[in-house]
Amino acid sequence: MATKAKRSKTAPAKKKSSKATSRVRWTNDNDRQMKSMIKEQTPARAIATKLKRTEAAVRQRIHKLGLSLRSSKKKARR
Repeated sequence: MATKAKRSKTAPAKKKSSKATSRVRWTNDNDRQMKSMIKEQTPARAIATKLKRTEAAVRQRIHKLGLSLRSSKKKARR
């Protein structure tokens, strides 16, 4: 009968990454700033830099709020 290896009772030490995740909450002011920049057709990367967030975080927030980075102006049909 084989015996199972005993596990240590202490948790393994977590590796520290070079980038720390701060997970800052979105405020109403952040949303207002972002909406105004979207109206000015500012790219997501520029919005992220201005708000001190990642581009992915900005894109997720835009999606969550039901907004779009694409121009709302429609081309006239011929």
